[in-house]
Amino acid sequence: MEELNNIIEAIMFALGREISTEELATTLDIEEEQVKEAIEALKSKYNDNNGVKLIDVNGMVQLVSNNKYYEQVNKFVENTKRQNLSIAAQETLAIIAYNPKITKTEIENIRGVNSDFSVSRLLECGLIEEVARLNLPGRPAAYSVTNEFLRTCGLKKIEDLPEYENIKIKDEQMLVTDYESSNEEKENNEENNDENKEE
Repeated sequence: MEELNNIIEAIMFALGREISTEELATTLDIEEEQVKEAIEALKSKYNDNNGVKLIDVNGMVQLVSNNKYYEQVNKFVENTKRQNLSIAAQETLAIIAYNPKITKTEIENIRGVNSDFSVSRLLECGLIEEVARLNLPGRPAAYSVTNEFLRTCGLKKIEDLPEYENIKIKDEQMLVTDYESSNEEKENNEENNDENKEE
């Protein structure tokens, strides 16, 4: 029984995702009841006092970090993500930094290659954000860097970036200048309008 516990533990650790007791049983060619018994034993091992927990939701099990240590784990993960940015992601980030409200199409026109993954990676790291939508079919998104990017670079405002005209898009070269603001931007504009009316 202990060997089965170790095998299931190793599988969950290696997968890094949830897996069903049924899938474990089928893969290991054993009864599902045996898997469930092993899971119960592992739950005792990975309890609330450990850094890792075993969660069981509707027959899906997974090894995850303990929520008690979320802040510390998240800080490490975010720092690691930034350290591991690929050259492509760094190029994309630089283009967005120097061209606020730039679309993915415009980024790809500059880089000459598909930038889906790079944009997704930067969004995941919190270094860029969607700030507007184009008034075009499909309403493509426009991106700018975040305050987190500025903090990471030791900048107070985007204007503090060093001059680098080579990757700036001239106004007349922008795909579209008529943007539909994001919800947050709309709310800020509405508040300003209300204040002006009161005055």
